[in-house]
Amino acid sequence: MYNVIAQQRGIVKHFEKIDNFRDIGGLKNQDGRTIKTGILFRSEDPSKCSRTDLDELQQFNFKLICDLRGPNERKSKVVQLNDNYNVHSINVPIQQNDQDYTQFEFFKLMMRTARVIDFETMMKDFYHRIAFESMSQIRDVITLLSERENMPALIHCTGGKDRTGMMVALIQLLVGVRREDVLEDYLLSNILTGVRMKKAATFIRYMSLFQISNERLKPLLEVRRDYLEDALAEIFNQYETIEAYLTHACGISEVSLEKLRELLLE
Repeated sequence: MYNVIAQQRGIVKHFEKIDNFRDIGGLKNQDGRTIKTGILFRSEDPSKCSRTDLDELQQFNFKLICDLRGPNERKSKVVQLNDNYNVHSINVPIQQNDQDYTQFEFFKLMMRTARVIDFETMMKDFYHRIAFESMSQIRDVITLLSERENMPALIHCTGGKDRTGMMVALIQLLVGVRREDVLEDYLLSNILTGVRMKKAATFIRYMSLFQISNERLKPLLEVRRDYLEDALAEIFNQYETIEAYLTHACGISEVSLEKLRELLLE
């Protein structure tokens, strides 16, 4: 049902080679104001775009691209825009160094832990670490987005579902979107990344010499309500409000938070 509503809001854009691209606009906050469309977008890694995709991407006239991937993920995988396209592309890696694997390192990890690794626990821990070990990166992204000259902007990671999903959820909560609506919007990634995640499952199973079943991989390749819900619950348990978390834990100025609200809401 939410997918139909999202399509009606016009937030989902389909490309030839890029999945999970959408406008975060269109949602109403608790005061009845609406997040503007055409201002802030989210996506998976856009570097694999086709020529047609690239032409369409440039029509959005992005001023800022925030790449949340780690250094190993980024190697030779950065979207190449035309020279006359004036965009500031910045890497703010929301990724712990011990989880930023090369393909060979990932292969070794799968071989060593395939029979015992618990992907659901790993993902819940990952979301917790985003919330409580990546505060400076969250500060950097939100501070950049609060500047009018950086809009329109695109936020992406590799799949556009976990790091990007968490970052977008924090922004939506900041502007007053109901938590239930934030969770529903977050879960849309399962629909928009389904085909690509099936291919990823095949690759990971191959890397583990087929020691890992598709069923065991699901927690890694899906977004799940409790991943985000548990991380947000801990934030609210410790800080009570999203504003307190962003100012006290992440070190973002109240001025920047207010500027971002005004940029995003109509």
